[in-house]
Amino acid sequence: MDRIKGGVLMDETMSESTQTIKIQLHALMQLQEVDDKLNQRRAQIKAIDVKIKDEDKTLTHQSFLLDERKQEIETITKDRREAEVTVKQKQEESQKLGGQLFDVKTNEAYSTLQKEISQKKQDAGLLEERIIEMMVAEDEMKLKLKEAEEALKEGEEQVAAKQAEQHKGIKDLESEIESFKTQWESVATKVQPDYLDLYKRLLKNKAGSAMAKIENDICTGCRLAIRPQASIELRKYRSLLFCDNCARILYVD
Repeated sequence: MDRIKGGVLMDETMSESTQTIKIQLHALMQLQEVDDKLNQRRAQIKAIDVKIKDEDKTLTHQSFLLDERKQEIETITKDRREAEVTVKQKQEESQKLGGQLFDVKTNEAYSTLQKEISQKKQDAGLLEERIIEMMVAEDEMKLKLKEAEEALKEGEEQVAAKQAEQHKGIKDLESEIESFKTQWESVATKVQPDYLDLYKRLLKNKAGSAMAKIENDICTGCRLAIRPQASIELRKYRSLLFCDNCARILYVD
């Protein structure tokens, strides 16, 4: 009659050593199942962290672009004010030169002075046209800046709400991880120290997968064929079997 030992269905005809190997293999399989869940949760946390950092980078980039636009506005405003000062100077110089027309003694001097006055008025006129262009550009830039600031504020609010959910998700996953760690420690007490050390080494060296299931004489750990007799030998539970290719501990359903 079959009986349950260590949570594993045993055959009464099994020897004590065979039963021990079966219990150990079953416990190792349980450990791997828990480690798979732990790795999955850790990967999920890592993926969420990446998303959070990407969102932060996007906001930082948008903020940087806003700062660049503000700097551009400051530059064009400074240029416009300098141009306005120059226009005022030229207008004052023209008026001053106009007052000197009555003091000249010769036609040649009079003509030269008129040309200088005309040139200053022309320069002032061109600058005034340029000032108008800069004012229009400045207004357009300020409008775009305001729109960008509103978009950034809206984006920050959306990201803040989204990240609040993401951080909650991380907290929930971390809680699950702690629960699985407790479960892992409980299962680990069933495993002999030498087997447990071996499992831990394989887990570290094999990207978190110390166990490998056999399916159709294929090791699911490395996807390579194993010895045809391996499946049969495994069911005899005489010892732990390892894949000749990837060295993982083999098991079958």
